[in-house]
Amino acid sequence: MRKSVRRISYLFLTLLVLALLAGFTYEQVGRARDASQLPPRVGRAVDIGGRTLNLYCSGQGAPTVILETGGNSPGYEWLLQQSKMAAFTRTCWYDRAGVGWSDPPSSPRTGASVAGDLHEALQRTGVLPPYVMVGGSVGGEYVRIYTARYPTDVAGLVLVDPATPDMREPDFALAPVNRMSGHRRHLICMALPIMERFGVLRFVTSRERHFPPPDFTPEQAGILAKLEAQPKAYETDMQQACAATDDGRIVPRTGGGNPDIDNAVRNAGSLGNRPLVVLTAGRYWAPPGFEKEAAEYHEVRVHQLQARLARLSTHGRQVVVDADHGMTQSPESVVIAVRQVVDEARASNNVAAATAASKRVK
Repeated sequence: MRKSVRRISYLFLTLLVLALLAGFTYEQVGRARDASQLPPRVGRAVDIGGRTLNLYCSGQGAPTVILETGGNSPGYEWLLQQSKMAAFTRTCWYDRAGVGWSDPPSSPRTGASVAGDLHEALQRTGVLPPYVMVGGSVGGEYVRIYTARYPTDVAGLVLVDPATPDMREPDFALAPVNRMSGHRRHLICMALPIMERFGVLRFVTSRERHFPPPDFTPEQAGILAKLEAQPKAYETDMQQACAATDDGRIVPRTGGGNPDIDNAVRNAGSLGNRPLVVLTAGRYWAPPGFEKEAAEYHEVRVHQLQARLARLSTHGRQVVVDADHGMTQSPESVVIAVRQVVDEARASNNVAAATAASKRVK
């Protein structure tokens, strides 16, 4: 009996070692393949102190429009809308740390570090204020944090179906990780370094499906898919979420439910008299059997949460768009809103004041 137990133990140990070796090899080969298959850079690598952020700008004029993506998407997602905005003013998108062509962060991202990274990249490349900040989904929270930290930089804002700290989505709309118990999520966070090293995270994320903007060409869609499929983006996003846990619990919300971001946004204050447009998605999705719950949540989101955001500025307004969360049915509505805010900022004293302040800093 002892010999049988010993043999079985040796067998399991051997299989474990082989599995670890296979996983480690899979990860190393995958990293080499990522480096060789990464599409040619769109934009420029901006050194922000030992690491780089990718920034791409086009067009001329002030204020400069700064585009912040939702979720954990690369800035390349804004490519087509940026080209339309660049027809009336200078417009830039960038990749947050760990996303797209940008280097991973030196420590887990926070709302403050995302804003600080962007500010440093803009300063080092001479893309000076005034800015109109445009943020989609959780990007709407990032641009509010940026505005609170660098108030003289920002002349206006467009929030595209933005996330809010008090948004609590129905269970059916949550990502699987956010439906887990706090204890299970905490265990996943503890195991994250092992999952990264031995290819587990790469294997899981390789099964993710990605959907490009509807007007992308096949070539553009292929570039975006390769950028989104990089394991470094998932690693960075999970590290950020894990670092912001409270006793191992992640608050369920779109984008991961990050208490650090929520708290920073709650403390961001008002937007003063800056021109502000809040674009709200008028469509919503519900699985069979959850229509009533989805409709109730949609009403709260449209008429309370996002309507409240429009009141952050004395010159704010809400526009309900016949489109889903990503505005895929009406991408032009974002361009129109940005142009309106740019024109309002030019007509106000915000552009002149921000330009004068940037010259004093320079």
